[in-house]
Amino acid sequence: MSEPPAQLPQLRFNSPDGKIATPVTEWCPLMADHWDSGRENPYAKCALRRIEFCKCSNGVRHEFLVLYFGHWIDGSSAEAVVCVDRTVKLRTQDENSAKQFPGLVSSRSSEPSQALDSIAMIGSPHDAESRLIQSQGPYKRLCTLRFPPSSAPSALEVSTILLLVHQQAPSYDLIESHCFWFSDSVWRSLKKLFPGNEELCTLNDHNLRGRFVGFTVGPLDPSVHAVCDAYPSEWQRVQEKVRQVKQQHDAKLAQAEQRGLAQGRAERQAEIDQLCAERQHDADQMRQMETELAQFRALMGVAASEGAKD
Repeated sequence: MSEPPAQLPQLRFNSPDGKIATPVTEWCPLMADHWDSGRENPYAKCALRRIEFCKCSNGVRHEFLVLYFGHWIDGSSAEAVVCVDRTVKLRTQDENSAKQFPGLVSSRSSEPSQALDSIAMIGSPHDAESRLIQSQGPYKRLCTLRFPPSSAPSALEVSTILLLVHQQAPSYDLIESHCFWFSDSVWRSLKKLFPGNEELCTLNDHNLRGRFVGFTVGPLDPSVHAVCDAYPSEWQRVQEKVRQVKQQHDAKLAQAEQRGLAQGRAERQAEIDQLCAERQHDADQMRQMETELAQFRALMGVAASEGAKD
């Protein structure tokens, strides 16, 4: 029986207990802040292998993405599956509570509704379908986007793009920024920024994307262009954050090593001082013995001289 793959806090290669969901606004910072004993950030080595564009079969035909990431340890075949989608949080009569809804909803309030863009950790691909049906209901896989190892984005890069898409429309809007817009914007941004990929789907399935009761409700090209334009500088900022985290931990490690060296030097100096004291004590004893011996010889010489006179 093979050993289970090593885990990461933000990528689970084994199916987690219960639901673990993280807002995309937190997922990227959590990855960038991760420290792994001085090695390269492991999220930068977990490559995105493929994306599946999915559509629910009932209700408002909610759309979501399923992402498959490879393991950061070379030679491992393990994959971590996450589900990415946009839902909406509407205020209830109780201002301290809220309800979460998928797909298209209409808020009676004049205030914009908060969009909940999040990733849910599914775990192993073996459990993906059953766990997705449990959380999303019956669904159909419309398209697959595959990335070759040579140009696949890392989990850290994907988290950056998810954050940028969210920033284009932080609020949920019934007409423009809904689940259809979010899934399509993420899909096309990744496809454009990381070329060499292969999109697999039938024309009929492709045309089902971004449609509700026969009407097209997406996509919006300006959003994709804005994400792609903002990505280089945002990715540079994320990389700088990763470097700062590494430098901070390297500095702490160097300080700990210096404290250890100082403590070691102090301990060694104490041992040297003890040894010198012991040697000094031996030398003092030797001089005392030599003095006593000289005195004894002098006494013996005096006694011999007086005996000769007698």
